[in-house]
Amino acid sequence: MTTETTEHLQPAGEHTARMWEQTADIRARIEQLPFLTQLADGTLDPEKFAYYIGQDTHYLDDYQRAMLLIAARAPIAEEMRFWAKSAVGAIAEEKEMHKALSTDRTLQQFDLTNVQKALPTFAYGSYLVASAATDPYPVAATSVLPCYWIFADAGRRLAAAAVVKESGADHPYATWAHAYGDEGFQSITGQAIAIVERALTDATAAERDDAMEAFRRATRLEELFWEAPMGGEDIRRVV
Repeated sequence: MTTETTEHLQPAGEHTARMWEQTADIRARIEQLPFLTQLADGTLDPEKFAYYIGQDTHYLDDYQRAMLLIAARAPIAEEMRFWAKSAVGAIAEEKEMHKALSTDRTLQQFDLTNVQKALPTFAYGSYLVASAATDPYPVAATSVLPCYWIFADAGRRLAAAAVVKESGADHPYATWAHAYGDEGFQSITGQAIAIVERALTDATAAERDDAMEAFRRATRLEELFWEAPMGGEDIRRVV
């Protein structure tokens, strides 16, 4: 098993450093969300996790669409290949993990096949697709970065907190926690950060400002997405 640490993935330059700093308040709240803290210590209600997995399946469909749109607009082949590979490969791996989780003893009591998309999921996915389709490339690429970076940051901390045996048998959410703490996902996230840094270096001042706002908006949507499983019917309401 890969050894994880709680060290943050570092910014790739001044622009990504600025957006990381400017979302410190949201990220501090995310670290304290009951969904994540209970997920880390293994006490999370299985129904809450099942709800999250169902919503994440919907979200991944939108995220994949967004990355394919960004790939088509990438200015250089290297970046086009990164976004396309992430859309096809990384998302496919995550969906396979969802499939495996659906047969896990913790979740098999829940039907994850007909989950309706809730409002926070709709808002987040729709925003990313819209940004990918209509915003300048530096802004669009920045809008999808929080899903990499915030997930990788949370995953690294979760994996460190989830003290498990090699089999993970003594922690109900070990598979999920370690998937996001894995060095492979951390490496992909580092590449995404570097691509966004390069895009913002070449961007106009107005595009950089819009990108900073996009990063903060998407980070806030990440927070809402992780709040939803612990909420009542109001926040879980379907579209």
